[in-house]
Amino acid sequence: MGGSFSIMKKIFFLITAFIMLFLQTLTVQAEPAKVMSLNFDDSSSIVYINVKESPDAHPEPLKYVRLENPNRIYFDINNSVLIGDKQQLVFEKSDIKEIKLAQFSTNPDIVRTVITFEEGFDTSKIKLLNVDGHILVKASNPSIKNDYFNPIYDEEAPNLAYSSIVANSQVIQKVAIPQNTGDIKVSNSVMQDIQKAFENSTLNNSDGKTYDSVVSVDISSDLKLRTKYFINGYYVKNGGLLVSGLGQLTASKMFYLDSPKRVVIDLPNTFVDKKIRNKELKLCPDGTCKDTAKIGQFEYNKARIVVTSDKAEKYIPVYSADAQSLLFVNSDKLIHTALVSTVSNLNKAFVKKIDNKTNEVIFSFTTPVTHSILRDDDSLTMYLFNVKSYNEQDLIRTFNNTFYKELTLSLLPQIGVRATMKIDKNDVVKIDQSVDGKALRLTVVQKEPKNLKPAVITAKRDKVKNKVVLDPGHGGSDYGAIREGINEKDITLDVSQRVALILKSKGYKVEMTRVDDKYVSLEDRVEFSEKEAPEIFVSIHVNSAVATEPKGIETHYYHDYSIQLANTIHRQMAKAIDTKDRGLFKSKFYVINHTTVPAVLLEIGFLSNADERAELITDLRKQKTAKAIAEGIIEYIKLQQKAK
Repeated sequence: MGGSFSIMKKIFFLITAFIMLFLQTLTVQAEPAKVMSLNFDDSSSIVYINVKESPDAHPEPLKYVRLENPNRIYFDINNSVLIGDKQQLVFEKSDIKEIKLAQFSTNPDIVRTVITFEEGFDTSKIKLLNVDGHILVKASNPSIKNDYFNPIYDEEAPNLAYSSIVANSQVIQKVAIPQNTGDIKVSNSVMQDIQKAFENSTLNNSDGKTYDSVVSVDISSDLKLRTKYFINGYYVKNGGLLVSGLGQLTASKMFYLDSPKRVVIDLPNTFVDKKIRNKELKLCPDGTCKDTAKIGQFEYNKARIVVTSDKAEKYIPVYSADAQSLLFVNSDKLIHTALVSTVSNLNKAFVKKIDNKTNEVIFSFTTPVTHSILRDDDSLTMYLFNVKSYNEQDLIRTFNNTFYKELTLSLLPQIGVRATMKIDKNDVVKIDQSVDGKALRLTVVQKEPKNLKPAVITAKRDKVKNKVVLDPGHGGSDYGAIREGINEKDITLDVSQRVALILKSKGYKVEMTRVDDKYVSLEDRVEFSEKEAPEIFVSIHVNSAVATEPKGIETHYYHDYSIQLANTIHRQMAKAIDTKDRGLFKSKFYVINHTTVPAVLLEIGFLSNADERAELITDLRKQKTAKAIAEGIIEYIKLQQKAK
């Protein structure tokens, strides 16, 4: 009997333990999402709430409840915590009168948003959208694209100000809550929940009663800015100055000052925490440099960062993928691995002509991108630090015959991708970043729309007989295509040197845009050719693609007077090299578009194809290619001379 009781006792214990374990598993929740900041776009009546989801989070469908007296809605963000204090904004001249964001409860974790509208505004037309975990409340008619963009760089950012921004004190008088009289029935408990979450309000009901009476302090004289960015962090990190905050970071064009040497970058519509204003930081605590940094409230709604350094021109801004922080760092000390934790690829580009002066291009990435934006008087450069690949041919086709036809991309080892283009110093640049960090939109507004003609002045000298300019693609910091540690720039230089030797041995004059591993801009290559005044210009490249299957040779020309040269050289290459003949293409590559002599760009094989890559690095393939190119050049020049 005792033994049976003991067995039953053990069974009971096991069952109880199993039930407790089962119940425990039911209560396990994903890590709470972080509600970072509240933004308001008065031009489109859009409320944007920046939410950082945990990796294992499963966002629930969003629903809102309509209330009356006053006219408002509320909705909950479940399993979330609010970073920082509760937020309240009161506006004038807007459909939205007031927005409140607060931690409603901590067990469970719920953040609640209440939006109060003008009386008569139809809240049934409001749309609540989830964009990759972030929340958008559309309160008006303007359409919203799949990606909601925020400005990250703006050379003409307006100084935005709301006529009143109210900060509530915590002096609160509890009063009774009136019953809801709207068409949606809401229980007393829900109304009490609202009171629990927001123990302050300055809005009267139509019957004269109030929710909570609260003492409010109008700080509009001190805080006249749009709810864009609030800087509360200022540190030395990763060899530079890290500025962090809440909201949406936007920067302006950098500029430089002397005596002492300084670099300055302004952040419009930004408010700096008074605790960190004008605090000087040494950027080299180890004493290896004397660089210092300060941040201050330059205007009532503009922050200014100033770095004093003998190498001020070396400093660049690096924008985080979530647009919440900026690293201002000497590019010589830039540690790529410290910037990025994820690898991204450039998927697609989309070009759109807005009007006669305005053109935009959107770059789409597979994951959020960390980037830098540099602007000088005649060019724009973007560094995409965690981007590892892109489809060059696809981008060429996209940019062809558009304002962005001269935008070039280069793959830089240990850095990412560099995108650069020439623009006039008077043109205005704006770059927007999508909410999810997976897209950048570049917009250029021309002060005076121009016909996109070659910038290079046509050579006035007569062409030099039997003279050829060879252009080895890429060079120096511009590696071109890269696969398995093999660089396009090395192959193009090797093959070009072999072509030059063959031509010189036949009595031809040869000049090369580069004779060693150095960077030469596209403009300098064209200018070099124009000064040399050759009979022809031949640019040598190696192709690449995202897919590994494509292989073969291509020849590109642009001007009609280059067709015969393209045909002649390509025919010799196709005859000599055992690979796929991909044919001739009319393409608007910069160097063959802007040269005024017959010019071609040769793609001598695909580095992205493993089999062809193995051949391209051999002396046999290089020599066959060089010999075919040289024979094509000689044949063309002789034909031209015979025709005369």
